[in-house]
Amino acid sequence: MKWVFYVIVFIYMFYRAVYGLKSIQKETRGLSIEPIDYGWDKHYYSAGTRKSIICKGTNKNQKVEWVNPSGNVVQRVATNRVFAQEHFLPTYQSRVPAMVLIFSHANVEDTGVWECRSGDVKKSVSLCVIEPSQFLDTPTEVTVDRGRSITLSCQAKGEPEPRLLWHRNGEIITEDLNPSKYQVMTKYNSQGFEGLLTITSLEPEDSGVYNCEAIQESPRIDDCMASVSVNISLQVNYAPMFADGNDTALVPGKENESVDLVCASDAHPTPTYRWFKEDGDILTEFAKEDIKLLDNGEKAVLTLVANETTFGQRYRCRASNQYGEFDKMFAILKLERPRKPNEVSLENSTYNALNFEVKWYGEIFFPVEEVLIQYMDLKSFIKKRVGTPREMDWKTAGEALLKVDGYDAVNTESAGLKVTLPELVEKTEYWVRIRASNEAGDSPWSEPILASTIDRPEVEAKMEIVEKSQDDPEAATASEISDGTFYGIFFAGGILVVAIGCMFAMRLV
Repeated sequence: MKWVFYVIVFIYMFYRAVYGLKSIQKETRGLSIEPIDYGWDKHYYSAGTRKSIICKGTNKNQKVEWVNPSGNVVQRVATNRVFAQEHFLPTYQSRVPAMVLIFSHANVEDTGVWECRSGDVKKSVSLCVIEPSQFLDTPTEVTVDRGRSITLSCQAKGEPEPRLLWHRNGEIITEDLNPSKYQVMTKYNSQGFEGLLTITSLEPEDSGVYNCEAIQESPRIDDCMASVSVNISLQVNYAPMFADGNDTALVPGKENESVDLVCASDAHPTPTYRWFKEDGDILTEFAKEDIKLLDNGEKAVLTLVANETTFGQRYRCRASNQYGEFDKMFAILKLERPRKPNEVSLENSTYNALNFEVKWYGEIFFPVEEVLIQYMDLKSFIKKRVGTPREMDWKTAGEALLKVDGYDAVNTESAGLKVTLPELVEKTEYWVRIRASNEAGDSPWSEPILASTIDRPEVEAKMEIVEKSQDDPEAATASEISDGTFYGIFFAGGILVVAIGCMFAMRLV
């Protein structure tokens, strides 16, 4: 009979295990809230839109309800602006309850933490609703005359109340940035908040795009914010002016080839251009068809043939608008190769570079496009011979070719340019010579001079060691290991000598 008893016990335990587990499952309660999708470019719902949030249970018998940020249960009254609506969603086993929170007309006051609960089980979700700012009565283009002051204005209305910031070139404009130039103020009027930016003593460089940004931040939850902005283009009116003032522009030209005289002034509005040939006090104007306008009329080009009739001749470009006019002088020079430098002097030296000034005496009428520097270590030269290096000695010299930007033909009593010979060895003396080049050819070499680099400053040496250790830790470690190895071997050798000496002394005893 024992086996009958065992069978009954087994059947009972199996029944309790299966149906007891089902009863536990029936009593299990869980909640899940579908994530809020504001959209890929937003972090909030705009006020006035219709939205819904679904909270699902896990047991068909559980009761689910929504609680607003104030702690009140949301009623199931469809006529309310915010209400709850019950649904049952099918699953693979049965139907589960779902409570849908519906905002028929979302309001900024809805921002906060909403809670879905079923008994002691709770889930919460943060909701952000913003009425985005709108700019009212904000001009996007402003024009003002040079020397005057202007107040840029932008008015923004939204909820939460926006705060206004001014930007230019990615930088926030504050009175601390330049108190004598900018004044920033915000005031409230019937249209909303108004941001005012006053710019005093306007100059051409004040022209550009100014950005007014309206930032809204909700005090109810973190990260609930919005930002919109408007660009205001400011244009300063001013008379024509040239970057190099009224200095005569000397334009080199190859004989019997065309040369362009390019007249381009800074001005607003865009000026009109006239070209004249100057013959003493007499000005002869060129016809309009002889002048080519480029870049939407911002440049006026006069093309002439460089020859004996135009070399040295002066031409006048006149740029004018309603705010004034300005004349710019041009002269065509025969393009010749540079002369031999009259003087090359060392201005200063560092531990790895030499800075020279190259001079030509008297009037010069040639441009310099490149400078070639040859140099050789004095010690390596002395091993061969003494005295000044000969031409054959320079065949193995180092070279540095330097481009000269913006060095145009000049006409002064003493003209020159500054060049730097880089990447040298510290505390080393060099023979150096220089020649200048342009499209017409190369100048003869200058007379060679001696120049020396200096010791590297201790601070820079330490900084370089630190930088090398950061860039290549293994190299720095190897250096440290090599120093440590040297002293370790030296110490170990000393101990070995002492030990041998002691052994020798003991044998003698």
